[in-house]
Amino acid sequence: MFKTSLAAVAALTALAAPAIAQQDLKAAIVAAMGEAVEDARYPGVLEKYGLPAPDLSDPTLANSKDNPYPEVKDGSLLSHVIDTGSVRLGWIGVGAPWAIPSKEDASIPVGLSVDLWNMMQEYLNAHYDTNIALDWVEYTDSAGNNDMYRWLSAADDLNCDANGREANGCYDVIGGAYAINARRKGISDITPAYYPLNMSVVRTNVPLPDGVGPLDDAEAIRAAMKDPNVDIVLAGLPDTGEDSILSNFTKEYGETFTHIDRTPGSKVLEFAQDQDKAHFVLGTNVRMASMRFALPELCADCAIIPNLLVFGGVGFATALPE
Repeated sequence: MFKTSLAAVAALTALAAPAIAQQDLKAAIVAAMGEAVEDARYPGVLEKYGLPAPDLSDPTLANSKDNPYPEVKDGSLLSHVIDTGSVRLGWIGVGAPWAIPSKEDASIPVGLSVDLWNMMQEYLNAHYDTNIALDWVEYTDSAGNNDMYRWLSAADDLNCDANGREANGCYDVIGGAYAINARRKGISDITPAYYPLNMSVVRTNVPLPDGVGPLDDAEAIRAAMKDPNVDIVLAGLPDTGEDSILSNFTKEYGETFTHIDRTPGSKVLEFAQDQDKAHFVLGTNVRMASMRFALPELCADCAIIPNLLVFGGVGFATALPE
């Protein structure tokens, strides 16, 4: 694909609104992601982390048929990535299987997101006949991953320092898992998912209140959470999406259930296994499957109940909205 070079077109694209110029990079990423998700190697990558292959007919997943590669236009982030030969991928140590620090170099991640990006890199380079390198930039701000968007570049702010912005790093794409939820949709431009992500709960061995139960599916758990006559206890990790989800349930239902904090640094199944308070502990179905795969001895008798809340998938943010 040849880069548009007419001076008049270049001038127009350089003056284009950032949200338009940034769409080319997003489109290229989605096209490469669609090819990677459909790649015959992808089920093997998932199996390595204890995950089954997803249903490719799932409309939340990226696909190659509906996502063609865009042309490269001057003034776009895609053009910048190709010209520099590097795409900066922001990541945060969200845990297995997505991205965790490498044992050899803690500043470089390993995990499912990294394996996927290695395949996407192949497709991007093959389509654009270039050699784009992957530059992983760790997000280390104490504000947490909900604010990763603050370090995203824009077509008119390639170094994340324009208009008084302050960033300790700068990247073009959030390269690790980025749960798709309403808040993040409002502040960053997220692609379709590359793996479906749902919130699950682990049923611990703490007895339910008398006359309640067995609460063995998500609908029954939500009904009990709404019931002011039933006090069930749910735990989530502080300062994460788990905590936000439980807080949002409290706003929606009122004080009809008890929300407690999971011990910082604890594993979901480890915390559930040793529970004496919480009836249920929150975690994603993907992380739970990965942990079962890696540490089957943790909470072997606990039941995992999926689909308490559907995120819609995981994807990548490519730029700040205008």
